[in-house]
Amino acid sequence: MSSLLNIGLTGLNASQAYLNTTGHNIANAATPGFHRQSVTQETRDPQFLGGAFFGTGTAVTGVRRAYNELLETQVLNADNRRAEYAAYNRFISQVDNVLADADTGLTPALNEFFGALQSVSSNPTNIAGRQALISTSETLVARFRTLDTRISEISDGVQTDMSAAMVSINGQAAAIAELNQRIVTRVPAVPARNDLLDQRDQAIAELNRLVR
Repeated sequence: MSSLLNIGLTGLNASQAYLNTTGHNIANAATPGFHRQSVTQETRDPQFLGGAFFGTGTAVTGVRRAYNELLETQVLNADNRRAEYAAYNRFISQVDNVLADADTGLTPALNEFFGALQSVSSNPTNIAGRQALISTSETLVARFRTLDTRISEISDGVQTDMSAAMVSINGQAAAIAELNQRIVTRVPAVPARNDLLDQRDQAIAELNRLVR
């Protein structure tokens, strides 16, 4: 029959496990991707003695992550779309700034061109009006060339950004593969280490922000 001292010792061991886990949670409170951990325990097998079962204390059965697959998936999907829109906005705003600028955009040059064209249409024999139409036409052509150059620069920036993203994607994929290898080569019958799972989830989250 287990002595009261042995039963008390199991309780102390369980308390120590709780303290260690709580300390680990506090130390990693600011760690990206960290999930809070909690100790799980159960009663130890009782001993049968003198026609009755007597308890033998408690045993720590593991450390569990505060993880919900459904919620994590929803967060990943939302973050994926957020990253997509952020990337789209970063480049489309550059195009919008180029085309919609009140001084150097396309609209002022078009307005001047069509104004001059309307003037010539109303008075075809007016030499000054014809000259103004030629001048505004040359200005419009020059504006188109400038915009074409700027949009080409933006396109080059998109390609550069995509190349950098591919490097990051390959790096994250390699990190995930390495973490998977570490997880599957753990000691048999022992649950995967929570910190490795957190690191893999964080790498997946980083990859998730890049793939769209």
